[in-house]
Amino acid sequence: MSVRVARAAWARDWGAGCRRGASNFPLPPPGAVNVAELLRDATAAEEGPREAAARRRPPGQCSVLLFPGQGSQVVGMGRGLLGYPRVRELYAAARSVLGYDLLELSLHGPQEALDRTVHCQPAVFVASLAAVEKLHHLQPAVIENCVAAAGFSVGEFAALVFAGAMEFSEGPAVPPEEFLQ
Repeated sequence: MSVRVARAAWARDWGAGCRRGASNFPLPPPGAVNVAELLRDATAAEEGPREAAARRRPPGQCSVLLFPGQGSQVVGMGRGLLGYPRVRELYAAARSVLGYDLLELSLHGPQEALDRTVHCQPAVFVASLAAVEKLHHLQPAVIENCVAAAGFSVGEFAALVFAGAMEFSEGPAVPPEEFLQ
């Protein structure tokens, strides 16, 4: 299917209310100022094209972190991260919030217990932030140049903690019902 055919089918599915000419909005009066031109002119007045280009960082100097979600848990996860600063502190904090030893469960299982939502979501959350500690230790520029963070499922909480929008202690304490929403 060509792009043009796909776009036409998509637009057709929206119904008559979205077709050209079907809008109830009045047309602007003749000689009215185009808002897009006003915005473009305002930006150009504040800074020239060279200044705007100089302010932008090249893609090679930016990073984006994407955190995994439920289903990425495996017995032994986190083992290679324990030698990095603050990783054991993360697991100790999780233990005080959760009331059980998440590190022991993550390292030794059993897999069936780790696969339970009540365990796997905090395990993925903490292991993700532990991986950030490793990244910060090995390649601090990646963390310093991070322009965005996102996550899949429970990874959204790790992204929020990384971004500073949520406290670490709030992440593993969120009941599984809220993780599933």
